[in-house]
Amino acid sequence: MAKRKNNKLKIKLATSGVIYYYLKGRRLKSAEGQKIQAEQFQKRSEAAKKGAANTYKFQGRAIPRIYAVLLQKLFPKKDFMQTMDLSKWTKPDGTPIFKRFSDIQRNIDNASKSDSDIFKLLTEMGYFKDKEGRTALIDICEIVKQKEYDKFKFILINDEGQEIRGRISVCNAIRMFEEFVTSEIRASLGMNVIKTYFDYSPNYDFKNKIFKLDLSDNNPKITIDDVVNRGVDANNTLTQIKGELIIPAKIIGDSGQPIDVVPKESIGKNKFNKVYITFSVS
Repeated sequence: MAKRKNNKLKIKLATSGVIYYYLKGRRLKSAEGQKIQAEQFQKRSEAAKKGAANTYKFQGRAIPRIYAVLLQKLFPKKDFMQTMDLSKWTKPDGTPIFKRFSDIQRNIDNASKSDSDIFKLLTEMGYFKDKEGRTALIDICEIVKQKEYDKFKFILINDEGQEIRGRISVCNAIRMFEEFVTSEIRASLGMNVIKTYFDYSPNYDFKNKIFKLDLSDNNPKITIDDVVNRGVDANNTLTQIKGELIIPAKIIGDSGQPIDVVPKESIGKNKFNKVYITFSVS
């Protein structure tokens, strides 16, 4: 495969103190290089200013947009979202709602303890991260260890349709499920170094205090190896290219011809019900 040329300007300083400019593998004249450098710097500067202008802040300090979204739910009478700096959000009498940044976090934390809808939204959006602060993948077992779940009943339907109960048992089952899927994908690809991502969609019943996660197989006739190695979607794109554990429209048979997947109702669904799984070679 041909290497794609890099459009980024490269600058090298020689031991003699002379600066050399390179673009797409070609050395430029000094004047040309300086001009391109200035233009690229200007573009980066404008992009940074634009990004900063669309970022929620508190007295100039950037904050996650989720903070503003949640706080709008706590203070719904006015469209605060038009004001990007939360230090300028004011009460009807004109006094600031948040005198310091810690007031923002305190409002969110207090709301999560008293309002189940807010707590549910925080949980689903990953506000409660695991202890290592990972953001690429929220560890669902670290979430359900939160004290807010102490009185919950935990139910998991595994890939074989069996029901598992209890917080510890459910977490152990999730770990085993992740290890099983990862090892199956690894074996299908014939590679040891892969990354798998599990995006779970459990049902949080806060009224009855029930946590339920359904990992049942949406089409047991189609194996993980079928999906990874021989699956194609309606546009004949290989599953392996897309890196999603989604039930394909067709399976390439031993003869090399595509075979329609049945039942058709399962096509396009997650291989395992309430979890969207992606994989990539690391």
